[in-house]
Amino acid sequence: MSLRLADIVAGLSGDFDARLVGNPDLQIDRLAPLETAGTKDISFLSHPKYAAKLPRTPAACVIVTPAAEAAAISRGACIVVADPYLYFARLTQLWKRIHAPAVVAAIHPSAWIDPTARIGPGVSIGAFACIAADAMVGEGARIAEHCVVGTGASIGADTRLSARVTLAEGCSLGERCIVHPGAVIGADGFGFAPHDGRWEKIEQLGAVRVGNDVEIGANTCIDRGALRDTVIEDGVKLDNLIQIGHNVRIGRHTAMAGCAGVAGSA
Repeated sequence: MSLRLADIVAGLSGDFDARLVGNPDLQIDRLAPLETAGTKDISFLSHPKYAAKLPRTPAACVIVTPAAEAAAISRGACIVVADPYLYFARLTQLWKRIHAPAVVAAIHPSAWIDPTARIGPGVSIGAFACIAADAMVGEGARIAEHCVVGTGASIGADTRLSARVTLAEGCSLGERCIVHPGAVIGADGFGFAPHDGRWEKIEQLGAVRVGNDVEIGANTCIDRGALRDTVIEDGVKLDNLIQIGHNVRIGRHTAMAGCAGVAGSA
């Protein structure tokens, strides 16, 4: 489904002071980078080092800064805004909201939900998911197939768990979090005491507390604390295949790329 340029600008008008130059009825079929954009695509130019690509792109519209406005107008329609990259990011969100299939709240008959679990309104739970005793799932949360929500764990409103996510006992996720497939939140930390050439397990008695608006990548593992909790603060973005050891605290709006590791108590 295509969108008119006027509808794009109107849909983001609450977040940006943007100006459309060109035909407001121009239909946009796709979002694309400058180098591959076609005649029905919208793209963006966020850094001057890519300016040489602007005159050559056949894109229907390009999102640009005021400094690039004249060059953009010389080739066609443009949206002028202070931060094109942020505008493009919000446009991807708008595009997905409009084009993604609507989610109908439902609980699959194969899901197992303990009678003491508290399930908020509008929650979706997929096939073979398991919600343990005293767990809490907030309003509008979406839990995909084969997820495990442990005893006493809690999930905030509008948080999304993809397939095969484990949220272990006593751990919590805030609101509007996104957790990708295979992530494990709350496994035991790596704690052992040496004794006579052998290792004695140190029980991990803390939990994991994840704030609001956090995104956790596929197969990322966040270990529970030994005595105090492991904490992921609001707005943190973790890529795929990251290891967060026990007792770690990741500060607000930190972003970590894939295959990184943070040792316990670091």
